[in-house]
Amino acid sequence: MLFHTLTFAIFFASVFFLYINLSHRLQNRMLLIASYIFYGAWEWRYLFLLFISTLTDYFCGLGIEKNKENSQKKKFVYLSVFINLTLLGIFKYYDFFAENFKDLMGNFGFETHPYFLNIALPVGISFYTFQSISYTVDVYRGKIKACKNFLDFSLYVSFFPQLVAGPIERGSRLLPQILNSRLISKENIINGLYCIFWGLFLKVVIADNMADLVNPIYNIDNPINGILILLATYSFAIQIYCDFSGYSLIAIGLAQLMGINLMENFRRPYFSLNISDFWRRWHISLSSWFRDYMFSPLYIYFQNSSFFKKKSMQSRHLIFFLLVLFATEFLLGLWHGAGWNYAFFGIYHAFLIGCYYLSKKYWDNLNKYLQIFLTFNLVSIGWLIFRSDTLYQSLIFFRSIFTDWSLSNELILVYLKQFIVLSILLFAHEIVEEIKNNRYAILNASKYVQYCIYTFMIIVMMLYGQFGEKKFIYFQF
Repeated sequence: MLFHTLTFAIFFASVFFLYINLSHRLQNRMLLIASYIFYGAWEWRYLFLLFISTLTDYFCGLGIEKNKENSQKKKFVYLSVFINLTLLGIFKYYDFFAENFKDLMGNFGFETHPYFLNIALPVGISFYTFQSISYTVDVYRGKIKACKNFLDFSLYVSFFPQLVAGPIERGSRLLPQILNSRLISKENIINGLYCIFWGLFLKVVIADNMADLVNPIYNIDNPINGILILLATYSFAIQIYCDFSGYSLIAIGLAQLMGINLMENFRRPYFSLNISDFWRRWHISLSSWFRDYMFSPLYIYFQNSSFFKKKSMQSRHLIFFLLVLFATEFLLGLWHGAGWNYAFFGIYHAFLIGCYYLSKKYWDNLNKYLQIFLTFNLVSIGWLIFRSDTLYQSLIFFRSIFTDWSLSNELILVYLKQFIVLSILLFAHEIVEEIKNNRYAILNASKYVQYCIYTFMIIVMMLYGQFGEKKFIYFQF
């Protein structure tokens, strides 16, 4: 069920009607059933993966809290990480690594015949496994108590608005809202409806129409005109942002209608002043997850390493920082998909972040708007790598940008016109939010201004909205 379809609208309306007429305990049970129905509508056979991840971390959490010895607690953490990453590795990465192993052996003259699973990627597995792992680690760190009620914990893992594409929540944020009674205020309803409405607009109007510019160019194998590649790349920068932030906003809005506050996942990332700032604004739930559960632990590990203690303090810090940075960004890139282009996407951003910190005193002295301009363009180059089907294709496209600029002006103008119009629809709203530093800035405007804005958006959605035609991009991750 896609958020922008009539089927989901009927599903959520039914869920919400039952929700507001039930007690807290029955609300949780009903939401759990609804979440499994929602996920089962995608592929019911993958429900067992969701259940295994839930069951594993429920008992691991109890095991951590029961044992007093730190060594015993660590065993449950390792078990949680092992089972969750094994599920993720088998169903998302097995065929990728099997294919690469076959090619590697072939280069040395050995013919291998590995077994391939050839199965579709379970929707949302990258999201709920990470959310489940974070719970176990937080119990180990003493940030939260282990959840005693299995059904309530199951709802934490499977809460349907954010189940298949995030935001990736933390137990310390979401679990208390599940365990305690919830009140639905007028503010919740207004903010929730606003998030849903703007999220739908981002998806069906901007993202899906941008896709009509991107897909015809990126779905071909042969090199094409450099100008069109540039237009398609910048169009994809807008498309992927509107597509994913649109999903996150709808998820946040749906949860708010039920009195549950999910974490912010995007904070106007294309106004970032540098690459590091970009990752503090883009997919916040994922980037903060890697920071808290990978970067920081690795930082501590390397700090205590005997090898690095032999180095000078300054050089030790630099070496450590670069090693951990590249490892984290490499895995963050690979998290997005089983392909070397995704891995290189992560390495590219690691390189940019490293360069930024090495030249920070010079970069920070640049004009603010120049920083935003340069950061946006550097990020867009990364999107070329990300969107390409293969790393080889990204190299061909990148070369074409500098070698082939022959094209009729008429075709360029058609593409450029659509790009500009859709970009204006996005940034006119984003600029207001950035100036006010408030996601709900439009709600603070006068009733007349709000009426004009909503009327305009409804008309545009009716004329150009592509309801139910295209899936959300991050479903494939």
